[in-house]
Amino acid sequence: MPQGGLVFIGVSPRLSNRETSIQTALEDAARRFSLYNSVNCTVLRRERIGGGIMDFHINRTYTLQYDEDLEKYIEQLEYDPLSDIYENNNALFIVTRVAANTDTPANRGHSSRGERPQWIDSPPSSIGGFITGVGYSTRLTSHADTVIKSYEYAIVGIMENIAIAVNSDHQHYLNSFSAFGFDINISNDLSSSGVLRNFYILESWTNPADLSVWTLAIARGEM
Repeated sequence: MPQGGLVFIGVSPRLSNRETSIQTALEDAARRFSLYNSVNCTVLRRERIGGGIMDFHINRTYTLQYDEDLEKYIEQLEYDPLSDIYENNNALFIVTRVAANTDTPANRGHSSRGERPQWIDSPPSSIGGFITGVGYSTRLTSHADTVIKSYEYAIVGIMENIAIAVNSDHQHYLNSFSAFGFDINISNDLSSSGVLRNFYILESWTNPADLSVWTLAIARGEM
């Protein structure tokens, strides 16, 4: 790998045709390369808090806009078909590289064994001057989808770390079963929107106990 180069690890479900799996993984690596250049992220998180002890709901939606002409990114990816392709948890991974002069911290790869990384429980606010975000996805039907969803949530996490606009609404209503004779409904809409540049995955980890995936990533923000 050239000094200062970038590493993009693509993932694909393990398909019946291995070459198709490799191509799909290459497309995911190219997507990560495109996200590194620029991604427009919009996040809406809705929190509803009712009067009951368990009456708390969170719904989060997001959209990602980026250059989807992946072929031009695939053309720049370099990899060794003998050493840079491996399979794990019914998914195929490909390690690709792009020659670049950059101050981006080094990629630490994807692991599915070993101890839980410290950054999961104590995430750093910044690394090397970049804003950080940690993404998490529970196990999905496809392990590849779990990995992808995890790094998308890392994008969301970075965007929410940059700026959040809050719109709150409090409502009182009568409740004869309440000790105070009324309950409160609290509604919070939290939104974030902006452009991230140099979004880069530093490390991801699959929890071997439940096949959930955690991702540590960095980026620079533009509002």
